[in-house]
Amino acid sequence: MRKRTGLGLLLGLWAVAETSALAAGSPHYTAEIRRTSFGIPHIKAADEASLGFGLGYAYAQDNFCMFAEEMVTVAGERSRYFAPEATGGPDIDSGSVRADNRTSDYYFRLVNEPAEVAAAWNGQPAPVKARVTGYVAGINRYLADTGAAALPVACRSKPWVRPLTTDDIMRLMRRYALEGSSLQFVNELIGARPPAPGAAGAEVAADFSALARRTASYGVGSNAVALGKDATSDGRGLLLGNPHYPWQGILRFYQFHLTMPGQLDVMGAALAGLPVVNIGFTRDIAWSHTVNTSAHFTLHALTLDPADPTRYRVGDRWLTMEKKAVSIAVGDKAESHDFWQTIYGPVVAKPGAFEWSATTAYALGDANADNNRMIEMWHAMDSAPTLAVLASRVQSVLGLPWVNTIAADRDGRALYLGVTVVPNISAEKQARCVAEPYRALVASGVMVLDGSDPACGWDQVSGLRQSGVVPGDRLPLLWRSDYVQNSNDSAWLTNARTPLTGYPEIVSAQDVAQGGRTRMGIEQIDARLAGTDGRPGKRFDARSLHDIAFSNRVFYGGLLHGDIKRLCAEPGSVVVEGETIDLAAPCATLTAWDGTASPASIGYPLFAAWWNPLEGTPGLWTVPFDAHHPVTTPHGLKLDDPAIRTQLREGLGKAVVAQRKNGIDWTRPWGDIQYIDTRAGRVPVPGGAGGDVYNSMYSVLAPGGGHMVPTLGSSYIQIVGFDDDGPVAKALLAYSNSSDPASPHSDDQAASFAVGELKPQPFTDAQIKADPAYRTMTVAQ
Repeated sequence: MRKRTGLGLLLGLWAVAETSALAAGSPHYTAEIRRTSFGIPHIKAADEASLGFGLGYAYAQDNFCMFAEEMVTVAGERSRYFAPEATGGPDIDSGSVRADNRTSDYYFRLVNEPAEVAAAWNGQPAPVKARVTGYVAGINRYLADTGAAALPVACRSKPWVRPLTTDDIMRLMRRYALEGSSLQFVNELIGARPPAPGAAGAEVAADFSALARRTASYGVGSNAVALGKDATSDGRGLLLGNPHYPWQGILRFYQFHLTMPGQLDVMGAALAGLPVVNIGFTRDIAWSHTVNTSAHFTLHALTLDPADPTRYRVGDRWLTMEKKAVSIAVGDKAESHDFWQTIYGPVVAKPGAFEWSATTAYALGDANADNNRMIEMWHAMDSAPTLAVLASRVQSVLGLPWVNTIAADRDGRALYLGVTVVPNISAEKQARCVAEPYRALVASGVMVLDGSDPACGWDQVSGLRQSGVVPGDRLPLLWRSDYVQNSNDSAWLTNARTPLTGYPEIVSAQDVAQGGRTRMGIEQIDARLAGTDGRPGKRFDARSLHDIAFSNRVFYGGLLHGDIKRLCAEPGSVVVEGETIDLAAPCATLTAWDGTASPASIGYPLFAAWWNPLEGTPGLWTVPFDAHHPVTTPHGLKLDDPAIRTQLREGLGKAVVAQRKNGIDWTRPWGDIQYIDTRAGRVPVPGGAGGDVYNSMYSVLAPGGGHMVPTLGSSYIQIVGFDDDGPVAKALLAYSNSSDPASPHSDDQAASFAVGELKPQPFTDAQIKADPAYRTMTVAQ
């Protein structure tokens, strides 16, 4: 008889144990998985654990390999199975972790050390523990039922595939919480080493500009609009949610529906591995999230002992950094790396940006390092009976790490919550504790505090579950009966008629220029409510809200149309890289362009290649930003300024050269350039990048050039209203529900996204059973 080892032995022992349990009595878990069109699972169970079990099984059916590999990542074990110098895996695919396997392992071993993971689990409420335990059991049951040799190709018989534990979900939850903070410092944490003896001190503040740009926009975004009774045709709430997230990797959403009769009925989508709906709707409430601009970390400038760069001064005391050794496995060998801890957090360093010198070092304070409440937070939101209760729970649990909440209900109320985990730094403390060389960084979300002053730490408020953060009831909240909106700007213009002001800058900036999506969104909302958008009436219905989401309008394309005509009145030529570029053809294309990033539109890639690098040019506008007119300013290119005019013309020539080098024919329709290849053939992908397209879509040049491949943008899009019977929801998941290329549900929603066709979401039992693709299975153990 052949000896059983490894995964086969683990699965065998697990299966025997479960079979014995079934023989001894009734199943511990029982759930019904009902699938409807596009493979969307509707999980129905009588208790929390069984609900998690059914969801875990369904999720594994659709995404097991991607998820199993992510468990290797968050456990800090990639170098055990993959080349340590290589990059890869679901975090790299999502564009989130920018590090090789060895660096990634050290980071996750640091933040997910056993004590932190155990504390995270111990802090979960009993219903959450039951849901997570069942979820893990469901994934493991799928693995046992399928067998390692019959898994999808990506992980078939791979040595890194194993049964999961609840620790894995806690590690993943902590990884998500840190997305907007320390996860952006992976390389800087590894790069922090004491300077060699005799190293120079820091004379001036380092150049943080690259860090500021990166942390202010760490990859994900979103739009959301909630309309109240004074803005809708039926007097009920109406919601548009469109998070902009990666199309590959661990930050992909998954669509599903959870029902515990008499207790819970919620449908929507969640990030991989979270057994709760993150964005979705119930019978009476609908909500979405947008990535917010609040800072979720601070840096602390440390004054060092000239004789010992691991000693730092706090007030009249000299403290010694703690050297923390972290070990990883590289193949079958062990390696170790030393991190340096302070009372504020670990030391970070980057050569040429913020260095650990003989006199100065920088420590990272991460507000979400102690936020183990994410799953609890969405669990509480999913079951909220009213929108007021949902708001109260968001404020009290304070578990949303870096996203705003935009919501509407059947009673016609619209709600904005900018309630996330934020370091408690008052305006007075900011003025006193941020030294002059660092002040310009605050607008980019980077606050560098004086670490030598004990009064410059985070303010403490008694009665909170987490110390040093802003209490939930002191963070932005706005109830409206007309609208609230957010497109990744601050809370300031949530409703342009009632600006939210007076918050510390670390929470929400005011009197600052707004992004193109924010300006366009408010303009379109105002036009609809004023009846000046060419449609009858002055209120929204689902169709008019849909048109905002899928018009593919490019804000600056419309704003600059007249300026482009003036610029191109006498095209002429420019010299780029020693080559004379005739501007007649590109000018003809841009002046004829319809101002959209629709698949049939001609001209968008040329416009984006021209405008996106120029948008931040100083002195560009005839009418600069005016805080009294934030929606309409800035505007008007300064074409009468010879230097600006020359920059704009040369920029157009550079765009032509860049497109040619990339093999992009900008005279072709956008859908011929930005597309995906599906099982059913080539499908154009609408939308564009640059921060001024509501239907946002970032893409990269395909290997070999010639076309663009979508990587991040519109994902789970929902429009939800209400009637007497429940929610009236239409939605789609742009990249579809399965990450397994062999699955029919890996790309079956692409064609709908291409034409902006949201699909009705079956919510009631009758609607689910009436779906033409309805099928059901029961899972139990």
